[in-house]
Amino acid sequence: MTVDLAVETSLIRQAADVLDDAADVLGQAAAGAGSRNTLVESSLGNSALGREVVGAANRRVLQAVEAADLLADVVTETATRLRTVAAAFEAAETTTIRPHR
Repeated sequence: MTVDLAVETSLIRQAADVLDDAADVLGQAAAGAGSRNTLVESSLGNSALGREVVGAANRRVLQAVEAADLLADVVTETATRLRTVAAAFEAAETTTIRPHR
């Protein structure tokens, strides 16, 4: 049985472009968040509790920045793989496949 498969490689490439844009936004947000962190030890007063809350918040900001960077890397890799898939489908489309004996 023969079945035709129609793959819209242009849509796959558009999806990769959208992922590139998302990776750029994630990378910019992560870079900006790390440099804009304005919490200092006395932001919530001089109490031990206030300093502890600020310290915990600063640690969470650093973790979020690191997670955004990692996510940007994964999104970029996914975009690259989508382009590879689109190219493979285009190459397969131009290849002549002989019938099975």
